Amino acid sequence: MRDVFRSWNRGHRSSRLKPIIALAFLLSFADIAWAQNLTVNPGRFGAMTCQQLWYTEQEVLAEGRVCLKSERARRAFRRAPRCISDDETILPAKVEAYLEQLRVAARKKGCQGF
Repeated sequence: MRDVFRSWNRGHRSSRLKPIIALAFLLSFADIAWAQNLTVNPGRFGAMTCQQLWYTEQEVLAEGRVCLKSERARRAFRRAPRCISDDETILPAKVEAYLEQLRVAARKKGCQGF
């Protein structure tokens, strides 16, 4: 990676683009990280208990840095990264769709709070 930036310095005089390119490089891995966190296949939601569905939902929200609403959830995920927003729209569309599938499965099971 260093070689890429060294050759960049030789070929271009503008250093304003380097931070932008570095940020784009890092953000390209963000989607990969989310995909790894969504380890429960949505096809398995129907076989999960209400407790497991709740935990999975809260885990995804905590990892997405959405502020957890209940004291129980905050205690369960106290070591999660610090939250940055109460609004779930900060999550990537793929994660929002995953949560919607989870919540639909929970409502079909009659789980409270979904």
